[in-house]
Amino acid sequence: MAEFGGRNPSGGLSRARRYRIPMALRYRLMGEILWHDGRVENISRSGVLFRAEHALTPNKAVEMSFVLPVQSSSEPGAEVTCHGHIVRTVLAKTTEGPALAATISDYCFSRRRRDA
Repeated sequence: MAEFGGRNPSGGLSRARRYRIPMALRYRLMGEILWHDGRVENISRSGVLFRAEHALTPNKAVEMSFVLPVQSSSEPGAEVTCHGHIVRTVLAKTTEGPALAATISDYCFSRRRRDA
């Protein structure tokens, strides 16, 4: 897993450290019932950049859900549900779909059940 961010060359703090962890993500506007599929490009403690099915405008409140990769084969992955706001939309020049940058303002972890 690649990470980037941290201190800038002048020694001051820069953006939060981001991690490239490719994983599926579901998202929806707050108050909507239907989830949409997306794919995480990178994530930090304060935000996520993901590819989406369709563009959303900045300041829209969203709910996102994804399963963290398993670190130990004896434990199931943790599902994370979080709230945030879209801060940037970059329209794709390919068939990937737009990239959405969203804040993460609060989150909840839940352990997924193992299959019997």
